[in-house]
Amino acid sequence: MKYTTLTAMGALMLASNMAYADITIATVGPMTGPYASFGAQMKAGAEQAIKDINAAGGINGEKVVLEVGDDACDP
Repeated sequence: MKYTTLTAMGALMLASNMAYADITIATVGPMTGPYASFGAQMKAGAEQAIKDINAAGGINGEKVVLEVGDDACDP
């Protein structure tokens, strides 16, 4: 019992000091190809949403980062 309690306390102390990384959110759309204009709108909307989230302090104090993928309108 004593060992279990000490192990649990140690795990809690380690968990409280974990370093957090940025939160990455991805969007994938037609950034090139015949429908690239729609992809540009999707990207602009996602960038604005992330800008607003980060301006409000992020998510639980962590910065949100956008990663954009291109499917070239070819699933």
